[in-house]
This record gives sequence, C-alpha cells and structure tokens, in this order.
Amino acid sequence: MFATVVCAIGRGSRQRMLRLLETARAQLAPNGSLHLIHAVEGLPSSASPDDWAVEVMAAAETRLSEALRSTGTPASIHVRAGNPSQLIVAIAKEISADLVVIASHRNDVLDRVFGSVVDNVVQRAPCSVLVLRTTR
Repeated sequence: MFATVVCAIGRGSRQRMLRLLETARAQLAPNGSLHLIHAVEGLPSSASPDDWAVEVMAAAETRLSEALRSTGTPASIHVRAGNPSQLIVAIAKEISADLVVIASHRNDVLDRVFGSVVDNVVQRAPCSVLVLRTTR
C-alpha cells in the first residue's frame, strides 16, 4: 500500500479510465492521497490561454470529476497543458508520490522514434511505476 498515488489518465475510453482509477485506488493506503493527472497536449504555453484552451482544460477536469463522483473516490485533480511524460514526472516529484499508475497502449511509429509516455515515465519517475496492460 502506498501513501501518495498518482494516476495518469489519458484520452482513452471511460472504461479504461475507470479501470485505471480502480487499480490506483486498490494501491492506496488507508488515509492516503490519490492524485489524477491529465495532460493536454497542443495548447499554447502562454500565461493567458485563449478561450478554446480554457474550454479543453475544463472539459478534461469535468470528465475526471464525474469519474470520481461515480466511483465515490476522493482525489485531487491536476489538468495541465504540456508534454504528458514530463508533467506526470514533475507532479510526482512535486507531491512526493510513492507510486505512479499508468496504462500502456499499442506502440506506433512515433513511439518507436521518440519513445512512449510510459517508457519515459518509467525511466524518469522518482518512485515506483505500475503499468496497467491494456488490449487496445
């Protein structure tokens, strides 16, 4: 059991998100803290995002909040713009995480060239990483 667990939620299906959430919750110690992270790529990194960027970030936060409500799981939500692997590692360091839970996916050409988010998190995380195997 881990005191502080980070659960990285990507763009996958609701079923996949709930499976990740349940896996992370199962690893959490009593009175531990759970942190959901969702990285939004392709948004401007300026200090004042445009209306579209704000809307995308709010939609992601709403999606995570609804999943937490439906499962009765208390957690902190972190929705930020940027590179997913860099954000996951940065937040894990920021909150002194004991575990990161992340889902794998099928590799594509870009993963072979640049490395996957999972590979980068496993190599750089300041704590243990649990990789949930997925079929899709």
